[in-house]
Amino acid sequence: MKKQTVLKVSLVGLASIFVLSGCVQSTSCCSGDDVKPSNQSAVAVQPAIKPSTQVAESKPELMKISGIGYGAESTFGAYTPGQRRLMAIRASKLDAYRALAEQLYGIKIDSNTSISTLTAKSDSFRARVNAVVRGARIVSVTPMADRNYETILEVYVDKRFFEQTFVYSANKVNILSPESTYQVNSY
Repeated sequence: MKKQTVLKVSLVGLASIFVLSGCVQSTSCCSGDDVKPSNQSAVAVQPAIKPSTQVAESKPELMKISGIGYGAESTFGAYTPGQRRLMAIRASKLDAYRALAEQLYGIKIDSNTSISTLTAKSDSFRARVNAVVRGARIVSVTPMADRNYETILEVYVDKRFFEQTFVYSANKVNILSPESTYQVNSY
């Protein structure tokens, strides 16, 4: 009795697989369109793509961009020598990221000059970098004289990155700020 039940279940399963696979191949059996006569095969036909209409993607031309940063140990007495060393290494790493971001996205400089009686009274500059750097690799962290550290980072970017990013050479449509590129729209 059990063998007959198993046989019936497996036959029903096989039959449903054949029916569903036929429905996937046919464009009209599941959509409610006109039904084809039974003597025609129900196989979906895909249009052929002509070789001349295919878009050939060019290989990326990668360039290596390097950033070098420096960090000095703090002289604050409450820190241990290990904390001073780690903070100097961290500072050099962040400075290297800043240098790398300046090369990738440029730097924004704000300046103010006050002039009174044809004499400069004050002159101030402010430099800002606003960027997202992904894929950078730490090449080296080197201790230097006077307990300073040097960090070298590198990242490979496609040459088209600069054509699409910089305002001077990009279309207005392609210009994106780093914030809008990596915004989270929903959680």
